[in-house]
Amino acid sequence: MAIERHSFSIEMASKEHVNRVSVSNELHGEVMFEGELGRLVRIELIEGILLKITGDNGVIRIDLTEKELSTALSKKS
Repeated sequence: MAIERHSFSIEMASKEHVNRVSVSNELHGEVMFEGELGRLVRIELIEGILLKITGDNGVIRIDLTEKELSTALSKKS
């Protein structure tokens, strides 16, 4: 079974909208990026392979197919 990898990017308009950035000193430790995206301006699926969430203060991009998104949203917790 192949391991699926999904890349992402976070772009903020200003560092004033970033609340916290935390990087563990451990080799495989966690990284936390926390901020305020602001009012949602737009959510779009570009060419069926890139989820782009745009807010007043920044943009989050995740390579995620329409099928993967649909499957994830339909799963019950």
